[in-house]
Amino acid sequence: MSEVSSGAVVDPAKYRGKVLAISIAGYAFDGMDIMVFALAAPLLLEAWPTLTLVQIGVIATSMLLGMSFGGYIFGPIADRIGRKRALVICIAFFGVITGFTGFCTDYIQMSVMRFLAGLGLGAEWALGGTILQEFTEPAKRAKASSLMQLGWPIGYGLTVLIGYFLTPIMGWQILYYTGATAVLLAIYIQYAIPESPSWLKMHHDRQKGIAAGTPPAAATGTKDLFKKENFRPYLFVVVICTSMLCTYWAVNTWLPTILARERGMSPKAFSTLLMTLQFVAAGLYFVGGWAGDKFGKRRVMAICAFISAITMYLWLGIQWESDMVFNILAAIAWGFPSIIWAILLAYLVEQFPIHIRAVGVASAFSTGRLIATVIPIAMGAVAQQIGLTVVMAAVSVFYLIAMFGVLMLRDESKHI
Repeated sequence: MSEVSSGAVVDPAKYRGKVLAISIAGYAFDGMDIMVFALAAPLLLEAWPTLTLVQIGVIATSMLLGMSFGGYIFGPIADRIGRKRALVICIAFFGVITGFTGFCTDYIQMSVMRFLAGLGLGAEWALGGTILQEFTEPAKRAKASSLMQLGWPIGYGLTVLIGYFLTPIMGWQILYYTGATAVLLAIYIQYAIPESPSWLKMHHDRQKGIAAGTPPAAATGTKDLFKKENFRPYLFVVVICTSMLCTYWAVNTWLPTILARERGMSPKAFSTLLMTLQFVAAGLYFVGGWAGDKFGKRRVMAICAFISAITMYLWLGIQWESDMVFNILAAIAWGFPSIIWAILLAYLVEQFPIHIRAVGVASAFSTGRLIATVIPIAMGAVAQQIGLTVVMAAVSVFYLIAMFGVLMLRDESKHI
């Protein structure tokens, strides 16, 4: 008899440590998979003499498009068949596809494979975060969310190490072959943890004809998001995700160019600054988790979004002669958004009832990602007319939009 059909009672406290470790590991593979192509691109240009920069862009865009659609696919699956099973399928899928990418021989093959891998990759954050929040006690959910975010720099760093030590010996393919180890994580998840207790209760209550917060006859699926009581929070969750992702892609795409062209920083200087900012972000993840649980996720996120907007404008919108002032503003403008990201997942998960939670978070994030894919291109086009510094300073408005979205919602731990 399967776990889903048995009706077995699960004690969340027994598995919280494992679920947290799995969520961090899953997000680490996210970081690895994103970084892999950045490291592989220059090697591919050498290995495939006919490859052009435009084709490199096509490959990168294919992955981003796949990630944008992944949440629409795996979110409903997680609400229908269970969080754990959907997460296993999601991770195993992008692990297998990533491994096979190492056998590609031209950019068309690689574009197709990166699109497919992106479908799984784009849903992992939402699915891993959903099951983590459903295993975590309410008073510690922001902390759990912040710890999960550490997976990204871990995966990012591991990929850099693999690239440094192994690609000179084994070529660009090793970057993708190592990504296939995600399948091992999927196997571990299958046997190491039970299904989400919240989802199991909903599933068994529905089987028995008990309401459990929603009429048993109600269909589980995306259409429930558009019911009156669910659409309003869903709309503002989309606003938050879109705003945060627009700033993320704007900064990560154009900041190195601004530092080099507008500030005149050498590659070594701006690389040092960016690395320092990564450490600042990692440290503030812990601060965000603690603050979100103590003072409330909504309040902390709104305050941090406001400070982020002001400091982003001051940092990049004004030509500071003092390097010290510039670097201090950089730490603030980089750090406060990190606090938002630390607790964002915990806040979003609480906005939806159990039967549409995964599809709500995953599809909202995918919508935001899909819209954000045009930001780097749009910024480049506008920057040609008015300058990149002015455009980047204007990006601070997205933080104010995110603050508006946060303030239109409430801390809704009653849903879990």
